[in-house]
Amino acid sequence: MGAFIEAPVGLQFGCDKGAHMQMVAEASEVDVLDAALRRSWSEVQGWVGDRIPHILKFVRELHDTRKIEGDILEIGVHHGKLFFLLSAASRDNERCIAVDLFEDQQKNLDRSGKGSLAIFNQHLQELFPDYISRVTAISADSMSLTPATARERLGVTGVRLMSVDGGHTVAHVMNDMEIAQELLVPGGIILLDDFLGVHWPTVTEGFYRYMQIANRRLAPFLIFQNKLFLTTFSEQPETLTRLRSFLDRTLPNEIHSGRWRYATVGDHSVLSFA
Repeated sequence: MGAFIEAPVGLQFGCDKGAHMQMVAEASEVDVLDAALRRSWSEVQGWVGDRIPHILKFVRELHDTRKIEGDILEIGVHHGKLFFLLSAASRDNERCIAVDLFEDQQKNLDRSGKGSLAIFNQHLQELFPDYISRVTAISADSMSLTPATARERLGVTGVRLMSVDGGHTVAHVMNDMEIAQELLVPGGIILLDDFLGVHWPTVTEGFYRYMQIANRRLAPFLIFQNKLFLTTFSEQPETLTRLRSFLDRTLPNEIHSGRWRYATVGDHSVLSFA
């Protein structure tokens, strides 16, 4: 939902040949996240940055190292292009919950997407059958959820990886971010779509209103391919340090190319990519 950054399939892991070569796994076996992107790129309609799998590899490494556990959740699924990537980062014992209006489009006030449960299920069965047992699709308006009711309604106790990509009104963003902060386990990661996106300024407005009025425990650490990444407040400094170390190791040329720099969002230092 929202603006997207597309690229030809042949360039899907980087902006140039050098970056592409850095992001290919050294092992002969293709990484499950890269494989998921290849399957979904041309087959699943939607919007997702071509290099998001690289950041999800960091999240996977971070959570494995720190033994962070929890389910996977996306609010605003459309046809599942990003959701299937998030599912590829899940473990066998983790649930992957997809929340969308789906066919109930009369509640889609800002027309930020047009989900279809039938198309989503078709993609799941034909392209990602290995994930069927762990995926649950819920047709719901996220505005009907509250921080107090979300756990019971969604059937989760805690979430370690979550995408907020539902309605793009100020009210939707504030509500969905409040739900996210209640569900996120310490050290978990949230992806907020269309932050600073020129076509959806209400997302950025909604985020800053949330930070001023309702935020109790979240802090941003990365702006990358149209998404703002956040974690829990106490874990933000270590997460930012580990991210920089990961990028130094995996993108040693690009990290010094001028496309990456530190910026400030609110009171927090973040890495940003342009």
